[in-house]
Amino acid sequence: MSEGGIVADDQRKVDGHRRAIREHIDKYRRYTAQQDKNFALKTIERIQREIADLKRRNPRIGSAGEDTWRP
Repeated sequence: MSEGGIVADDQRKVDGHRRAIREHIDKYRRYTAQQDKNFALKTIERIQREIADLKRRNPRIGSAGEDTWRP
């Protein structure tokens, strides 16, 4: 695969991860039980680490608010 293809593939992954983060942010805000909030937050943090790994590999991938969101 060409370098451009790798970057495009990683960008698609990051876009999907950011969508998942937005979904979990909504869940975090809706949940009332602390254990549910904690679970959503752990999921967000795991996905943010995956995004950071992809961005380290491909510095041309831009940043977005989801990459560093904290409650």
